[in-house]
Amino acid sequence: MTRLSAADHTAGPAGLADPLLGSGRSAYVFKSADERGRTTARKVFESDALTKAVQYLFLGAPNPYAWCEHAVQAAILRRRILAPLVSHWFGDRLRVSEGWSVDWNAEHQAWQLHTEFVDGSPPTLHHPMNRRGAEEVNELRHEIMRPLQQRLIEAGFDGAVWQAGLGNPVALANFLKEELPDGRRRWAWIDLESGVPALFPAHLPSLWRFYLPRAFRYGRPLFDDVNSLRLEIWIDEQRADLVESLGAAAVEGLERDAAALAYHQESWRSMPRLMRSLRSQLAKGKITVAQLEHYGRSPLRWYAREARRAARGLARRAWNKVAQAGRWLARVPWRRVGRGLVTYLSSHRFRMRLAERFVEGRIAFWKARGQLLPDEAATLRGHLGREESSTYLADFGVHLAIKPLVKIIEYLVAPAMYAAGYIDEWTLGIIWMTGGAVGRTLYTGGRTIQNLLRGRELPTTALLVGLLPVVGNLAFPIQIVRSSHEQEDLLAQFLLYDGCSVIGRRLPIWGGADTLTEHVFNHLPDLIVRGREQVRAET
Repeated sequence: MTRLSAADHTAGPAGLADPLLGSGRSAYVFKSADERGRTTARKVFESDALTKAVQYLFLGAPNPYAWCEHAVQAAILRRRILAPLVSHWFGDRLRVSEGWSVDWNAEHQAWQLHTEFVDGSPPTLHHPMNRRGAEEVNELRHEIMRPLQQRLIEAGFDGAVWQAGLGNPVALANFLKEELPDGRRRWAWIDLESGVPALFPAHLPSLWRFYLPRAFRYGRPLFDDVNSLRLEIWIDEQRADLVESLGAAAVEGLERDAAALAYHQESWRSMPRLMRSLRSQLAKGKITVAQLEHYGRSPLRWYAREARRAARGLARRAWNKVAQAGRWLARVPWRRVGRGLVTYLSSHRFRMRLAERFVEGRIAFWKARGQLLPDEAATLRGHLGREESSTYLADFGVHLAIKPLVKIIEYLVAPAMYAAGYIDEWTLGIIWMTGGAVGRTLYTGGRTIQNLLRGRELPTTALLVGLLPVVGNLAFPIQIVRSSHEQEDLLAQFLLYDGCSVIGRRLPIWGGADTLTEHVFNHLPDLIVRGREQVRAET
């Protein structure tokens, strides 16, 4: 689940007025309140198109939490069971956001889960004025998540280890850090419901050693599965310790909830694949009860209907994208763009202003996420226009400015030329793969020649880095850090940390905000920044 900033707390799916806390691949979460006046996190289960396709492939239907009451009841029971167990295992170092109730969201025709709201923050990202991010991530990974995974397996919560991070870098975003009144910190596990089956770990050994063997044992891919028999045996084996830690009444409640969990889990797990597909569409109002009975006797007709519906949906989405691109192109004030391009290429001051505006936007983004304190943001803004390598910052602005032009060539001009027969598929592929690098290199090569003729420093680092895909966009910030003689080239360092974090957030499947992937990429600039600091110290 992706935590959003305060700036994003205004827009959610139509019809839902509560502020949006976050969204993932299979749900929206809103800050709400229940009838008892408690602040809740209201989780509405609704998957995007790609996630639905994966769910259909492995589960036979979209997210079961969205349409199957038994599945969502099993979800709330898992939280009720794990809340006291996690307290028993970790004391006041970790807690679970408890599940309170479920109900039907008529607006979106999906079940929603009301859980305890946790007012916390994700692990801190690295930036020039904060090098503590690694400490929080390492604490969460090694002292909380790994022991939690082992405890869950011992107690029979085989499917829950996916949300606890076994081979799943996205799971880091499932935990928040709370500041307690006495100044201590506590981690909270807020997201326990999976969006996709546990078959796509970034750590491949966990696939071979755990997920595939468990999938064969269960006869299906793991999707928050609980081994109910193992859980029952484990509670009986640990009864004395549990009673001492939680009390006899709490242990009796665990046993009742475990029995109810076994019932609800089996009720939806035992549903045939065809019936899952039919009942998911019945819940959405796409078919009637009579149609459900009819297609239940004619599986081939049902799947033919589903194939036609999927094809129509893909065609509709493709047409909408084309129409959207056409409307955008029609609205572009091309004359003003042309004049602006001429001004941009001829005016250093204009390029600097654009680059500074971009940097201000990135600072505001980090501040809105809570990853920059107000005084840290003010310090960075204070460096705008006065760092030694401001010329390179303007060059960075040029790289930003040519990106839209390169994308137009890659995705509009080149395909049009291919369709007209002017280029072959190999040329089209080369343009797609190298368009950005070519654009950056043409500009940086020109600047290199210009500096050579004027006897100035050559931006060779930027020239080489610009050849690389994706990270080439950071060519001039890297150049600044490499060539700056200032002790605090903060803006350049900040742009490096920010740019690498963007790569981690946009990486398919395993990327996203507050994931381990984002944190890993966020720490890559340390190789450059710390190396430069060491050189400065030696000189």
